[in-house]
Amino acid sequence: MPEHCHLLLWPSPATNPSQIMQKLSERTANFILRNLRQNLSHPWCQRMLKRFELPVTVHHHAHHRAWNRRGYDMNIYSDKKQNEKIDFIHNNPVARGLVAHPGDWPWSSWRFYYCEDRSLLAMDHMR
Repeated sequence: MPEHCHLLLWPSPATNPSQIMQKLSERTANFILRNLRQNLSHPWCQRMLKRFELPVTVHHHAHHRAWNRRGYDMNIYSDKKQNEKIDFIHNNPVARGLVAHPGDWPWSSWRFYYCEDRSLLAMDHMR
């Protein structure tokens, strides 16, 4: 999605999902901000970096924030709920009017699930 993403994790019992999300957020934010700063010759990079600026009223060591602090997590305990969430994730760009078909969204796992296409991202089946 243009302003958010969906992630379905199946961590091992010894793994802490909060730590996974913290590391993922930290690494991707650093990557995004570093690339924007390195490409300030492109006006859209300047605009995006400006959008990530924290207001002066926020007392934080960082000057930019790529991810919102809020997030929504849910523990899934049944195959039915898991399938419901996968279908929601795949159909979200269609429901938002961004594409006509779930497979048209370039960052979707739909192609992995329904076409066994691992060219963009290899992952484990959750179904």
